[in-house]
Amino acid sequence: MIINVKKFLIYGIKDQLDVFFKTAQEKGFIEFISKKKKINILSENIKDYISAIKILKKQPVIEQTKNKTSSKVVVKKTLEVEQLIEEIEEEKRYLLSEIQRITPFGSFNKEYLNEIEDKSHRLFQFLCIKSSKREKLKLDPELIYIGSQFELDYFVAINKEKKNYPKMIEITIDVSLDALKDKLSVITLREENLIKELKDLAKYLDHLKNNLLHELNIYNLDISKNKSLSKAEDKLFTIEAFIPENKIEELKILTKKMMVDFSEISIEKNDRVPTYLENKGFSKVGEDLVNIYDTPSFEDADPSMWVLVAFVIFFAMIVSDAGYGLIYFLIFLFLKFKIKNKKPLLKRFTKLVFILSTACMAYGVLTGSFFGMDLNYKKPISKKIFLNYLASKKASYHLNKKDDVYDIYIKKYPSIRNSKTGKEFLMKAKKMQDGSEKFEALDVFKDNILLELSILAGVIHLALSLLRYTKRNLANIGWVVFLIGGYLFFPKMLDATSIFNFLNVISKQNAFFIGKYLTFSGIILAVSIAIFRKKILGIFEITNVIQIFSDVMSYLRLYALGLAGMIMANTFNSLGVSVGLKFGFIIVIFGHAINVLLAIMGGVIHGLRLNFIEWYHYSFIGDGKLFNPLKLLK
Repeated sequence: MIINVKKFLIYGIKDQLDVFFKTAQEKGFIEFISKKKKINILSENIKDYISAIKILKKQPVIEQTKNKTSSKVVVKKTLEVEQLIEEIEEEKRYLLSEIQRITPFGSFNKEYLNEIEDKSHRLFQFLCIKSSKREKLKLDPELIYIGSQFELDYFVAINKEKKNYPKMIEITIDVSLDALKDKLSVITLREENLIKELKDLAKYLDHLKNNLLHELNIYNLDISKNKSLSKAEDKLFTIEAFIPENKIEELKILTKKMMVDFSEISIEKNDRVPTYLENKGFSKVGEDLVNIYDTPSFEDADPSMWVLVAFVIFFAMIVSDAGYGLIYFLIFLFLKFKIKNKKPLLKRFTKLVFILSTACMAYGVLTGSFFGMDLNYKKPISKKIFLNYLASKKASYHLNKKDDVYDIYIKKYPSIRNSKTGKEFLMKAKKMQDGSEKFEALDVFKDNILLELSILAGVIHLALSLLRYTKRNLANIGWVVFLIGGYLFFPKMLDATSIFNFLNVISKQNAFFIGKYLTFSGIILAVSIAIFRKKILGIFEITNVIQIFSDVMSYLRLYALGLAGMIMANTFNSLGVSVGLKFGFIIVIFGHAINVLLAIMGGVIHGLRLNFIEWYHYSFIGDGKLFNPLKLLK
């Protein structure tokens, strides 16, 4: 539910300012209006807390201590240790590169080499050259080949004085290889000790988180106080704030014992009015879904429950398998009973998983799909499946009418002539394929019904969206009439049989006549209302014909994704059977695991998309700003 917010001017004795703000933060229902547009910058203290927490979160999880050591001491120590580790890492990189650079020359005592140079009046030069270039050069005779590594050839030259060797790189060795390795060992040991120290500091992680919340509460209090205060006399303060209608009585109680009062003031055009959503139970779950895409405007009607119900139905239609629903239900049980001390968001997510899994199992039972396996139509239980029941009603309709559909199957399966019921019709329209019986008419009729159900879902969903905002746009009435008319009218144009036809709700002829009348009447009504309200600009209302038609067609994705999932599941089952039990079992498990993940992705993305794009188009303003009161972080 979206609760209206009102704008108030709060004023009082300046001595009461700190007490008022602290109490307001504890109650958490007042959003103070900032007078300064300056961007908030976190204090260095809070930044240090956040950095320390990020560092400790990377450490292995250990039992948290109850020792209340000063959090500032822990933060300082954590940052110091991390800084030392980073410095050691940088030094290690340097040492490793130096070791790699001089390793080809081997291990020798640098001081001893310097002594030899002094006594012999000779100079040692260490050089390298690319192996590919060396082959093209004539080397000086004094160059002594040492070895090759990393496509480089290494040499030592001994001369009376330093000599320049073109196209060769001289390597300066200031520290011996052994000294570098010793230093590397020392700092590596130092790093290991620091890492252990950092892991031990991770026991204060919860302590730091709690203290960070405390610091943030103080920071938010100061920011709200400093940015929302208006100029007044030295002894008075004035503040503007947004408060939900249902919290005004609480504001009276809050200010009763203080030298503070308030009065309602008008909302100005340039005010960004926040949206205050207040939901409980399943509506709160829907609110979480709504906030994924956009925040409703304060002028919107709360779409939370609408979005939740539609999303659950669409998700079930896309998954379209009771077996997968069972897997989702097992995930729900894990979340429900294995994860303790769940946060509110995770609790609501657990509820959502329960609703989705239940809907998937229910829809899977109605369509008779369990891990991609369809029950043989000959079995008595298969005839109790709702989708099969609809298929038999459709078969009975064609059998009684002796229409073109009947003629098509008579040519392929002459024995159908002797059928007296729709069930017999479906039983006789069968063929052998890959060693098993395939009931062709049954499969085709089921596909047709599922396709129509997806379109029907779109018509109902869009009609509800249009009706929600009828008061704001009366032309929506005409488009609802157009939707109903189109659903009745177009099957005749396509020479198709609607669900309402074979269930004898309305005949094809009547549906065509009424549908044609409603279709064109709806367009005329919508355009007429638009012209009446918008004058000449209302003529552009006619363009909504294409928009609404394309939106309805968009719901075919429910059928397409559901069918794709069923085909993939059936394919993996067939592959598993053909390979044999030993390896086939692996193929089936792996295949269904992929299909389950794809079903989740398709269900979430497209289930929400139909709400956020097609449905929102007619009943959602959006671009709102969530109500953000000053409150204690917990």
